[in-house]
Amino acid sequence: MKKKLALMFVLVLTAAITLAACGDNRVEPTEAADVAVNTIIYNKDTDKFKDVFGEDATNLQKEIKDGFKKGFTSSLNITDGSIDKEVDALYDTFTKRVGEVTKYKTKVTNNDKDKPTVEISVNGLDMTTVQADMTTKLQEKVKADPSIQEDAKKAANAMLEVYQETIAKAKVSDKAVKVKMNLESNKDQWKIKDADTFAQSLYLAFFTGTAQ
Repeated sequence: MKKKLALMFVLVLTAAITLAACGDNRVEPTEAADVAVNTIIYNKDTDKFKDVFGEDATNLQKEIKDGFKKGFTSSLNITDGSIDKEVDALYDTFTKRVGEVTKYKTKVTNNDKDKPTVEISVNGLDMTTVQADMTTKLQEKVKADPSIQEDAKKAANAMLEVYQETIAKAKVSDKAVKVKMNLESNKDQWKIKDADTFAQSLYLAFFTGTAQ
């Protein structure tokens, strides 16, 4: 009788260990958020992104950069490609400064096992100060060369030069912007709900210190 009980105990214990080993292999929601931020904002953890979310982050990173270029050239009303190189350089300056001074914290606000929510509190670039500095420097350039006001290309180049200078010295905002990351279980990985909207909100929070 004792031998049967002992054997039964071993079988039950073995089954319990096996079930535990075959359980939920997804990373913790906050770790998933860290991987998303590192990949989308800091251009790191690309391999981890695929492990955690099952997708290649290259296209997402390209979409963000292309969106930046399109938005910037459209706002300057110069879409002929003549300032693409300068805009690419400005994007690199943005990402470099974001990597140097910005910071964030994560907190799970909905601990649902299959559909958790992580709140990402971001202290991005202080664009309010940047804009004030830009205005002053642009006024100085126009004063030195009034023709800038009459030539769209000159005006665009002047603005890009000022942006490069001010962004390279931009400080981190004291005000934190909150971005919600809604996750959904996808077998042993996570899926970001409305991933494009999330990525855009995250980008705005870090690059401009504002919410969408």
